[in-house]
Amino acid sequence: MSDSETIVCKPTKWFLWRAIAMLAMFLFLGGWFVKDGMVGYPKKNVVFYTYKAFEAAEKEFEAREKAGQSSAGWERFAAEQRIPFPEEKGVLPKDVDSEQAWPEVLLDYEGYRKAYEAERSKVEPPLWSAFSDSKGWGEKPPKTDHDAKSIRNQFVYGAICGLLAVGALFILLRCLSREMKVDGEGYYPPGGGRIPFGSMHRIDKRKWDTKGLATLSYRTESGEEKSAKVDGMVYGQFHPENGAPAQALFDRIMSNFSGELVELQEEDSSEKEEVSGEEQGD
Repeated sequence: MSDSETIVCKPTKWFLWRAIAMLAMFLFLGGWFVKDGMVGYPKKNVVFYTYKAFEAAEKEFEAREKAGQSSAGWERFAAEQRIPFPEEKGVLPKDVDSEQAWPEVLLDYEGYRKAYEAERSKVEPPLWSAFSDSKGWGEKPPKTDHDAKSIRNQFVYGAICGLLAVGALFILLRCLSREMKVDGEGYYPPGGGRIPFGSMHRIDKRKWDTKGLATLSYRTESGEEKSAKVDGMVYGQFHPENGAPAQALFDRIMSNFSGELVELQEEDSSEKEEVSGEEQGD
């Protein structure tokens, strides 16, 4: 490869797949939070408070049975009860009446008495399993309810994820339209412009071997001090089968550079032995 040949490093698959993964993750999380705020949490509240009604029915039935209640007395009492939904707005689905009565399965004395005798040893109150299955809720109710604040927070989290998704999309699209390259005259960073080799006076390559990242310090024609990045992980990569374009680009820069080079200094082995001997002597 001649010194005048242009080396071009385009966005790498490593970066693009990660940017797409981040975008997908933020979109998924944002949708999940919004869904919970609109549907998930309000529906869980319906299940939670309906379960509370079944618990209250079990306790009340037991107390009334001990007091010698009549079937008509139970049915009259049960018909007057309401599911203990909270009065806060926005915590229930819009189609749910906050003054909803107990489910009909709790109103029939004979049916409830049989279930009470058969299921009183279970953790769940009588008839809950059958009722929840008929609703498609599952046997175990939510452990807690969700107030209006926690529901609003889901929309806040969703909005934050949406903003992060927009940011990830912006970075992805911006990088797709960029590249870094080098020719016989200088380096062209992804942000545009040309940095002549002669204007470079310092290169920090301490992160090059581990992260593929180097920083060039240079002076413009007006004498202004500026810096630019060489990012081999985002642009070009180091795969030998592809010619390791990022390394080739950086090698071209180094071959035309004569300023200050900042790199990791490995401790000399003789110095290590000397220090070790001094420590042992102490």
